[in-house]
Amino acid sequence: MENLEPADTRTRILDAAEKIARNQGLNALSMRAIADRIGLSAPAAYRHFRSKDTIIQAMIERGYNRFIQGLKAARQNAKSPEEILAATIRYYLQFWVQDRTGFRLASEWSRNSPSLTGTAIGTGSFGDLPDLVKAILAGSRTPEEIARISRWTAATLYGLTLSLVQDETIPRAKETEYIDSATDFLMRTIRASSLSSIH
Repeated sequence: MENLEPADTRTRILDAAEKIARNQGLNALSMRAIADRIGLSAPAAYRHFRSKDTIIQAMIERGYNRFIQGLKAARQNAKSPEEILAATIRYYLQFWVQDRTGFRLASEWSRNSPSLTGTAIGTGSFGDLPDLVKAILAGSRTPEEIARISRWTAATLYGLTLSLVQDETIPRAKETEYIDSATDFLMRTIRASSLSSIH
Protein backbone atom coordinates (compact mmCIF):
# COMPACT_ATOMS: atom_id res chain seq x y z
CA MET A 1 0.00 0.00 0.00
CA GLU A 2 2.85 2.38 0.69
CA ASN A 3 3.98 2.31 -2.95
CA LEU A 4 1.09 4.51 -4.08
CA GLU A 5 1.74 7.90 -5.64
CA PRO A 6 2.23 10.67 -3.02
CA ALA A 7 -0.94 12.50 -4.11
CA ASP A 8 -2.97 9.30 -3.75
CA THR A 9 -1.53 8.62 -0.30
CA ARG A 10 -2.24 12.20 0.83
CA THR A 11 -5.85 11.81 -0.31
CA ARG A 12 -6.20 8.51 1.53
CA ILE A 13 -4.75 10.08 4.69
CA LEU A 14 -7.17 13.01 4.48
CA ASP A 15 -10.12 10.70 3.79
CA ALA A 16 -9.22 8.59 6.82
CA ALA A 17 -8.69 11.65 9.01
CA GLU A 18 -12.07 13.07 8.03
CA LYS A 19 -13.85 9.77 8.81
CA ILE A 20 -12.20 9.55 12.23
CA ALA A 21 -12.97 13.20 13.04
CA ARG A 22 -16.58 12.90 11.92
CA ASN A 23 -17.21 9.65 13.81
CA GLN A 24 -15.18 10.28 16.97
CA GLY A 25 -14.28 13.99 17.09
CA LEU A 26 -11.00 15.84 16.64
CA ASN A 27 -9.57 14.55 19.92
CA ALA A 28 -9.56 11.02 18.49
CA LEU A 29 -7.44 12.12 15.56
CA SER A 30 -3.82 10.99 15.66
CA MET A 31 -1.20 9.95 13.13
CA ARG A 32 -1.27 6.43 14.56
CA ALA A 33 -5.07 6.16 14.23
CA ILE A 34 -4.96 7.46 10.66
CA ALA A 35 -2.10 5.14 9.66
CA ASP A 36 -3.81 2.12 11.21
CA ARG A 37 -7.05 2.87 9.39
CA ILE A 38 -5.46 2.76 5.94
CA GLY A 39 -2.73 0.16 6.56
CA LEU A 40 0.11 2.65 6.52
CA SER A 41 3.05 2.89 8.91
CA ALA A 42 3.19 5.99 11.09
CA PRO A 43 6.61 7.05 9.66
CA ALA A 44 5.13 6.82 6.15
CA ALA A 45 2.23 9.05 7.21
CA TYR A 46 4.69 11.61 8.61
CA ARG A 47 6.37 11.80 5.20
CA HIS A 48 3.16 13.34 3.84
CA PHE A 49 2.06 15.45 6.82
CA ARG A 50 4.33 16.83 9.54
CA SER A 51 1.70 16.66 12.28
CA LYS A 52 -1.94 16.29 13.22
CA ASP A 53 -2.35 20.06 12.90
CA THR A 54 -1.14 20.04 9.28
CA ILE A 55 -3.70 17.32 8.52
CA ILE A 56 -6.47 19.38 10.10
CA GLN A 57 -5.36 22.41 8.07
CA ALA A 58 -5.46 20.33 4.88
CA MET A 59 -8.92 19.00 5.78
CA ILE A 60 -10.16 22.55 6.30
CA GLU A 61 -8.63 23.68 3.01
CA ARG A 62 -10.26 20.79 1.16
CA GLY A 63 -13.63 21.53 2.75
CA TYR A 64 -13.24 25.22 1.93
CA ASN A 65 -12.58 24.40 -1.72
CA ARG A 66 -15.79 22.34 -1.82
CA PHE A 67 -17.65 25.25 -0.23
CA ILE A 68 -16.29 27.75 -2.77
CA GLN A 69 -17.21 25.60 -5.76
CA GLY A 70 -20.79 25.37 -4.51
CA LEU A 71 -20.89 29.09 -3.70
CA LYS A 72 -19.88 29.99 -7.26
CA ALA A 73 -22.78 27.93 -8.58
CA ALA A 74 -25.21 29.44 -6.07
CA ARG A 75 -24.24 32.98 -7.12
CA GLN A 76 -24.36 32.30 -10.84
CA ASN A 77 -27.57 34.22 -11.57
CA ALA A 78 -27.13 36.92 -8.91
CA LYS A 79 -26.27 40.38 -10.27
CA SER A 80 -26.62 43.16 -7.69
CA PRO A 81 -24.73 43.23 -4.35
CA GLU A 82 -28.03 42.50 -2.57
CA GLU A 83 -28.73 39.48 -4.74
CA ILE A 84 -25.18 38.19 -4.35
CA LEU A 85 -25.25 38.62 -0.56
CA ALA A 86 -28.66 36.94 -0.26
CA ALA A 87 -27.44 34.01 -2.40
CA THR A 88 -24.30 33.78 -0.25
CA ILE A 89 -26.23 33.77 3.04
CA ARG A 90 -28.70 31.16 1.77
CA TYR A 91 -25.93 28.93 0.45
CA TYR A 92 -23.88 29.24 3.67
CA LEU A 93 -26.89 28.14 5.71
CA GLN A 94 -27.75 25.28 3.33
CA PHE A 95 -24.16 24.06 3.18
CA TRP A 96 -23.87 23.68 6.94
CA VAL A 97 -27.40 22.43 7.60
CA GLN A 98 -26.63 19.63 5.15
CA ASP A 99 -23.31 18.95 6.90
CA ARG A 100 -24.08 19.41 10.59
CA THR A 101 -21.15 17.25 11.69
CA GLY A 102 -18.81 19.31 9.53
CA PHE A 103 -20.06 22.50 11.14
CA ARG A 104 -19.51 21.10 14.63
CA LEU A 105 -15.98 20.03 13.69
CA ALA A 106 -15.22 23.46 12.22
CA SER A 107 -16.60 25.11 15.38
CA GLU A 108 -14.53 22.80 17.58
CA TRP A 109 -11.38 23.67 15.66
CA SER A 110 -12.11 27.42 15.58
CA ARG A 111 -12.32 27.67 19.38
CA ASN A 112 -8.54 27.97 19.29
CA SER A 113 -8.64 30.28 16.27
CA PRO A 114 -11.15 33.12 16.81
CA SER A 115 -13.07 33.73 13.59
CA LEU A 116 -15.51 36.55 14.33
CA THR A 117 -13.03 39.26 15.20
CA GLY A 118 -12.64 42.48 13.28
CA THR A 119 -9.14 41.38 12.28
CA ALA A 120 -10.44 38.12 10.80
CA ILE A 121 -13.08 39.96 8.80
CA GLY A 122 -10.57 42.55 7.61
CA THR A 123 -8.11 39.92 6.42
CA GLY A 124 -10.68 38.08 4.35
CA SER A 125 -11.83 35.23 6.59
CA PHE A 126 -15.39 36.02 5.56
CA GLY A 127 -14.73 36.28 1.84
CA ASP A 128 -16.25 39.32 0.19
CA LEU A 129 -19.01 39.76 2.78
CA PRO A 130 -17.59 43.12 3.96
CA ASP A 131 -17.43 44.38 0.36
CA LEU A 132 -21.02 43.34 -0.31
CA VAL A 133 -22.26 45.04 2.86
CA LYS A 134 -20.26 48.12 1.93
CA ALA A 135 -21.81 48.22 -1.55
CA ILE A 136 -25.33 47.89 -0.12
CA LEU A 137 -24.80 50.59 2.53
CA ALA A 138 -22.67 52.95 0.41
CA GLY A 139 -23.55 56.58 1.08
CA SER A 140 -25.79 55.85 4.05
CA ARG A 141 -23.14 55.09 6.67
CA THR A 142 -19.63 56.11 7.61
CA PRO A 143 -16.80 53.66 6.85
CA GLU A 144 -16.49 52.88 10.57
CA GLU A 145 -20.19 52.07 10.84
CA ILE A 146 -20.07 49.88 7.75
CA ALA A 147 -17.09 47.97 9.19
CA ARG A 148 -19.07 47.33 12.38
CA ILE A 149 -22.17 46.25 10.46
CA SER A 150 -20.04 43.84 8.42
CA ARG A 151 -18.85 42.32 11.67
CA TRP A 152 -22.38 42.05 13.08
CA THR A 153 -23.53 40.50 9.81
CA ALA A 154 -20.84 37.80 10.00
CA ALA A 155 -21.59 37.12 13.67
CA THR A 156 -25.35 36.96 13.05
CA LEU A 157 -24.89 34.60 10.10
CA TYR A 158 -22.79 32.30 12.27
CA GLY A 159 -25.41 32.46 15.05
CA LEU A 160 -28.26 31.69 12.66
CA THR A 161 -26.30 28.73 11.30
CA LEU A 162 -25.56 27.45 14.80
CA SER A 163 -29.26 27.73 15.69
CA LEU A 164 -30.33 25.72 12.64
CA VAL A 165 -27.57 23.11 12.93
CA GLN A 166 -28.17 22.47 16.64
CA ASP A 167 -31.97 22.30 16.41
CA GLU A 168 -32.71 18.64 15.75
CA THR A 169 -36.48 19.29 16.03
CA ILE A 170 -36.68 21.03 12.64
CA PRO A 171 -38.22 18.51 10.20
CA ARG A 172 -36.11 17.86 7.11
CA ALA A 173 -39.07 18.92 4.97
CA LYS A 174 -39.05 22.32 6.70
CA GLU A 175 -35.31 23.05 6.46
CA THR A 176 -35.61 25.14 3.29
CA GLU A 177 -38.40 27.18 4.84
CA TYR A 178 -36.24 27.92 7.89
CA ILE A 179 -33.22 28.77 5.72
CA ASP A 180 -35.30 31.16 3.59
CA SER A 181 -36.70 32.78 6.74
CA ALA A 182 -33.22 33.24 8.24
CA THR A 183 -31.90 34.68 4.97
CA ASP A 184 -34.80 37.11 4.75
CA PHE A 185 -34.30 38.16 8.37
CA LEU A 186 -30.63 38.98 7.87
CA MET A 187 -31.17 40.78 4.56
CA ARG A 188 -33.98 42.89 6.08
CA THR A 189 -31.66 43.80 8.95
CA ILE A 190 -28.94 44.96 6.56
CA ARG A 191 -31.41 46.97 4.46
CA ALA A 192 -32.78 48.59 7.62
CA SER A 193 -29.24 49.65 8.50
CA SER A 194 -29.20 51.93 5.46
CA LEU A 195 -32.32 53.76 6.67
CA SER A 196 -31.08 54.78 10.11
CA SER A 197 -27.79 55.84 11.63
CA ILE A 198 -25.89 54.52 14.61
CA HIS A 199 -25.28 57.07 17.36
